Amino acid sequence: MKKRKTEKKEKNIITGKMIEIKDSMPRHKIVKKVVDTFIKTEYHRKGKGIKFQYPVENLLGGQLFIVRPGHKKNFDFKVDIISNFGLGKGGHSDIAKDLRNKKQKKSKKFKDFINAITEIYNCIENDVDLVLKKYSISNKSFKTGARSEVLLKVVKWLFIMEDIVYWDNEGRAFLFNFLRYVINETDNNRLKEVFKKVKSRYGITPEQLKSFMKKCNDLEWVPFQGKK
Repeated sequence: MKKRKTEKKEKNIITGKMIEIKDSMPRHKIVKKVVDTFIKTEYHRKGKGIKFQYPVENLLGGQLFIVRPGHKKNFDFKVDIISNFGLGKGGHSDIAKDLRNKKQKKSKKFKDFINAITEIYNCIENDVDLVLKKYSISNKSFKTGARSEVLLKVVKWLFIMEDIVYWDNEGRAFLFNFLRYVINETDNNRLKEVFKKVKSRYGITPEQLKSFMKKCNDLEWVPFQGKK
Protein backbone atom coordinates (compact mmCIF):
# COMPACT_ATOMS: atom_id res chain seq x y z
CA MET A 1 0.00 0.00 0.00
CA LYS A 2 2.77 2.45 0.92
CA LYS A 3 4.55 1.67 -2.34
CA ARG A 4 1.48 2.46 -4.44
CA LYS A 5 1.03 5.80 -2.65
CA THR A 6 4.64 6.70 -3.41
CA GLU A 7 4.22 5.84 -7.09
CA LYS A 8 1.07 7.95 -7.28
CA LYS A 9 2.88 10.90 -5.72
CA GLU A 10 5.75 10.61 -8.20
CA LYS A 11 3.33 10.58 -11.15
CA ASN A 12 2.00 13.95 -10.00
CA ILE A 13 5.43 15.57 -10.37
CA ILE A 14 6.18 16.65 -13.93
CA THR A 15 9.74 17.73 -14.71
CA GLY A 16 10.07 20.29 -17.47
CA LYS A 17 13.11 21.10 -19.54
CA MET A 18 15.96 23.09 -18.06
CA ILE A 19 15.47 26.86 -18.14
CA GLU A 20 18.83 28.50 -18.80
CA ILE A 21 19.19 32.23 -18.22
CA LYS A 22 22.65 33.45 -19.19
CA ASP A 23 24.55 36.32 -20.84
CA SER A 24 23.30 39.90 -20.42
CA MET A 25 19.65 39.05 -21.16
CA PRO A 26 17.40 41.97 -20.11
CA ARG A 27 14.57 41.55 -17.64
CA HIS A 28 11.66 41.45 -20.08
CA LYS A 29 13.32 38.71 -22.13
CA ILE A 30 14.07 36.70 -18.99
CA VAL A 31 10.44 36.93 -17.88
CA LYS A 32 9.18 36.01 -21.37
CA LYS A 33 11.45 32.97 -21.62
CA VAL A 34 10.48 31.66 -18.18
CA VAL A 35 6.73 32.24 -18.60
CA ASP A 36 6.72 30.84 -22.14
CA THR A 37 8.35 27.66 -20.82
CA PHE A 38 5.64 27.35 -18.17
CA ILE A 39 2.89 27.77 -20.76
CA LYS A 40 4.34 25.28 -23.26
CA THR A 41 4.90 22.68 -20.55
CA GLU A 42 1.75 23.07 -18.49
CA TYR A 43 -1.13 24.30 -20.65
CA HIS A 44 -2.64 20.86 -21.27
CA ARG A 45 -1.46 19.11 -18.10
CA LYS A 46 -2.78 21.33 -15.33
CA GLY A 47 -4.90 19.90 -12.56
CA LYS A 48 -5.35 19.38 -8.86
CA GLY A 49 -2.38 17.72 -7.19
CA ILE A 50 -0.05 18.18 -10.17
CA LYS A 51 3.30 19.76 -9.45
CA PHE A 52 5.78 21.02 -12.02
CA GLN A 53 9.52 21.33 -11.45
CA TYR A 54 12.16 22.81 -13.70
CA PRO A 55 15.94 22.51 -13.32
CA VAL A 56 17.45 25.99 -13.64
CA GLU A 57 21.05 25.75 -12.41
CA ASN A 58 23.73 23.08 -12.14
CA LEU A 59 25.23 22.85 -8.67
CA LEU A 60 28.17 20.96 -7.28
CA GLY A 61 26.66 17.50 -6.82
CA GLY A 62 23.17 18.34 -8.02
CA GLN A 63 20.79 20.89 -9.51
CA LEU A 64 18.68 23.83 -8.40
CA PHE A 65 14.97 23.51 -9.23
CA ILE A 66 12.09 25.93 -9.31
CA VAL A 67 8.65 24.52 -8.52
CA ARG A 68 5.09 25.38 -9.54
CA PRO A 69 2.44 26.24 -8.57
CA GLY A 70 3.80 29.03 -6.41
CA HIS A 71 2.12 30.85 -3.54
CA LYS A 72 0.00 33.15 -5.70
CA LYS A 73 -1.25 30.51 -8.17
CA ASN A 74 -0.47 32.47 -11.35
CA PHE A 75 2.88 32.49 -13.13
CA ASP A 76 4.98 32.68 -9.97
CA PHE A 77 7.09 29.83 -8.64
CA LYS A 78 9.02 28.70 -5.59
CA VAL A 79 12.77 28.18 -5.52
CA ASP A 80 13.23 24.66 -4.20
CA ILE A 81 15.48 25.03 -1.15
CA ILE A 82 16.69 21.75 0.30
CA SER A 83 18.19 21.29 3.76
CA ASN A 84 21.81 20.84 2.71
CA PHE A 85 21.86 24.29 1.06
CA GLY A 86 22.37 25.84 4.50
CA LEU A 87 19.71 28.51 3.88
CA GLY A 88 16.90 27.33 6.12
CA LYS A 89 13.65 27.67 4.17
CA GLY A 90 15.28 30.04 1.72
CA GLY A 91 13.13 33.07 2.53
CA HIS A 92 14.33 36.63 2.07
CA SER A 93 15.25 36.86 5.76
CA ASP A 94 17.23 33.58 5.62
CA ILE A 95 19.22 34.85 2.63
CA ALA A 96 19.83 38.22 4.28
CA LYS A 97 20.96 36.67 7.56
CA ASP A 98 23.42 34.44 5.73
CA LEU A 99 24.94 37.46 3.98
CA ARG A 100 25.06 39.40 7.24
CA ASN A 101 26.91 36.53 8.92
CA LYS A 102 29.39 36.39 6.07
CA LYS A 103 30.09 40.10 6.40
CA GLN A 104 30.54 39.85 10.18
CA LYS A 105 33.19 37.18 9.64
CA LYS A 106 35.09 39.98 7.87
CA SER A 107 35.95 37.84 4.89
CA LYS A 108 38.15 39.59 2.35
CA LYS A 109 35.87 38.31 -0.39
CA PHE A 110 32.63 39.78 0.95
CA LYS A 111 32.90 43.04 -1.03
CA ASP A 112 33.52 40.99 -4.16
CA PHE A 113 30.47 38.88 -3.38
CA ILE A 114 28.26 41.97 -3.06
CA ASN A 115 29.62 43.18 -6.39
CA ALA A 116 28.71 39.79 -7.86
CA ILE A 117 25.15 40.06 -6.51
CA THR A 118 24.91 43.59 -7.93
CA GLU A 119 25.94 42.32 -11.37
CA ILE A 120 23.25 39.63 -11.25
CA TYR A 121 20.72 42.17 -9.92
CA ASN A 122 21.30 44.47 -12.90
CA CYS A 123 21.35 41.56 -15.40
CA ILE A 124 24.82 42.62 -16.54
CA GLU A 125 25.75 38.93 -16.62
CA ASN A 126 23.19 36.24 -15.75
CA ASP A 127 25.61 33.31 -15.81
CA VAL A 128 26.47 32.91 -12.12
CA ASP A 129 29.45 30.65 -12.80
CA LEU A 130 31.05 33.34 -14.97
CA VAL A 131 30.35 36.01 -12.35
CA LEU A 132 31.92 33.92 -9.58
CA LYS A 133 34.95 33.32 -11.80
CA LYS A 134 35.22 37.03 -12.62
CA TYR A 135 35.45 37.93 -8.93
CA SER A 136 37.57 34.89 -8.01
CA ILE A 137 34.94 33.65 -5.56
CA SER A 138 34.95 29.95 -4.70
CA ASN A 139 32.85 27.75 -2.44
CA LYS A 140 35.69 28.05 0.08
CA SER A 141 35.69 31.85 0.14
CA PHE A 142 33.46 31.93 3.23
CA LYS A 143 33.66 29.82 6.37
CA THR A 144 30.02 30.23 7.32
CA GLY A 145 26.61 29.54 5.80
CA ALA A 146 25.72 28.49 2.28
CA ARG A 147 28.22 27.82 -0.46
CA SER A 148 28.87 30.80 -2.73
CA GLU A 149 27.43 29.19 -5.86
CA VAL A 150 24.27 28.04 -4.05
CA LEU A 151 23.65 31.43 -2.48
CA LEU A 152 24.16 33.46 -5.66
CA LYS A 153 22.13 31.09 -7.84
CA VAL A 154 19.25 31.10 -5.36
CA VAL A 155 19.34 34.92 -5.21
CA LYS A 156 19.34 35.10 -9.03
CA TRP A 157 16.12 33.08 -9.22
CA LEU A 158 14.52 35.00 -6.39
CA PHE A 159 15.17 38.16 -8.44
CA ILE A 160 13.46 36.52 -11.42
CA MET A 161 10.53 35.43 -9.27
CA GLU A 162 10.13 39.01 -8.02
CA ASP A 163 10.06 40.25 -11.62
CA ILE A 164 7.27 37.85 -12.52
CA VAL A 165 5.13 38.51 -9.45
CA TYR A 166 5.73 42.26 -9.17
CA TRP A 167 6.55 43.29 -12.73
CA ASP A 168 4.81 46.66 -12.39
CA ASN A 169 6.39 47.42 -9.02
CA GLU A 170 9.76 47.28 -7.26
CA GLY A 171 10.02 43.55 -6.61
CA ARG A 172 13.57 42.96 -7.82
CA ALA A 173 14.75 46.25 -6.33
CA PHE A 174 12.96 45.54 -3.07
CA LEU A 175 14.79 42.22 -2.60
CA PHE A 176 18.18 43.73 -3.47
CA ASN A 177 17.74 46.68 -1.11
CA PHE A 178 16.33 44.48 1.65
CA LEU A 179 19.53 42.42 1.49
CA ARG A 180 21.63 45.61 1.56
CA TYR A 181 19.70 46.93 4.55
CA VAL A 182 20.10 43.77 6.63
CA ILE A 183 23.80 43.55 5.79
CA ASN A 184 24.44 47.16 6.88
CA GLU A 185 22.07 47.67 9.81
CA THR A 186 23.92 48.27 13.11
CA ASP A 187 20.88 48.73 15.35
CA ASN A 188 19.69 45.29 16.44
CA ASN A 189 16.33 46.58 17.69
CA ARG A 190 15.50 48.09 14.29
CA LEU A 191 16.64 44.91 12.60
CA LYS A 192 14.35 42.81 14.80
CA GLU A 193 11.47 45.15 13.96
CA VAL A 194 12.08 44.70 10.25
CA PHE A 195 12.21 40.91 10.53
CA LYS A 196 8.98 41.02 12.55
CA LYS A 197 7.29 43.03 9.80
CA VAL A 198 8.56 40.63 7.13
CA LYS A 199 6.93 37.73 8.98
CA SER A 200 3.66 39.57 9.55
CA ARG A 201 0.54 38.98 7.49
CA TYR A 202 1.05 42.00 5.25
CA GLY A 203 4.84 41.95 5.18
CA ILE A 204 6.92 45.08 4.74
CA THR A 205 6.35 47.54 1.90
CA PRO A 206 9.06 49.23 -0.20
CA GLU A 207 8.11 52.56 1.43
CA GLN A 208 8.57 51.12 4.92
CA LEU A 209 11.90 49.58 3.94
CA LYS A 210 13.09 52.92 2.54
CA SER A 211 12.21 54.52 5.89
CA PHE A 212 14.31 51.95 7.78
CA MET A 213 17.16 52.41 5.31
CA LYS A 214 17.19 56.16 5.93
CA LYS A 215 17.58 55.51 9.67
CA CYS A 216 20.47 53.20 8.86
CA ASN A 217 23.11 55.86 8.16
CA ASP A 218 21.01 57.31 5.30
CA LEU A 219 21.42 54.13 3.28
CA GLU A 220 20.21 54.97 -0.23
CA TRP A 221 17.77 52.91 -2.25
CA VAL A 222 19.52 51.49 -5.31
CA PRO A 223 17.14 51.15 -8.27
CA PHE A 224 17.53 48.57 -11.02
CA GLN A 225 20.05 49.99 -13.50
CA GLY A 226 20.10 47.37 -16.22
CA LYS A 227 18.03 46.93 -19.38
CA LYS A 228 14.36 46.38 -18.62
